[in-house]
Amino acid sequence: MMLFATVNYAQNTGLIVGKVMDNELDNTPLVFANVSLKGNSTEAQTDLTGLFLIENLEAGDYTLVFSFPGYETQEIKVHVDGLQPIELQVSLAASTISLSELVSLASTSKKEDTTFKASNN
Repeated sequence: MMLFATVNYAQNTGLIVGKVMDNELDNTPLVFANVSLKGNSTEAQTDLTGLFLIENLEAGDYTLVFSFPGYETQEIKVHVDGLQPIELQVSLAASTISLSELVSLASTSKKEDTTFKASNN
């Protein structure tokens, strides 16, 4: 009876496996990229080969969020069922920042620095 219950439970959960690649370096594996489920605390990191695994998911729709410092965050919607694993391959591109955004960041940083110095005097 317990064996039947275990097999039955295992069939009702799904899993997502995949690989995260670096779009900037000819799709080489992106090591230690973060993969998370939006609106959920479930997270995984890619290994040295760019592979990740998220398992024991209830059947349903999920949004996966792929992120890595200096790269654009990407979201992908998937439907998970207990019958077949979801397999993904995702390439992340380096994030870009415009010159005007850079000037704005520098300006804001300089104001905060001046304010901090003024309040400490």
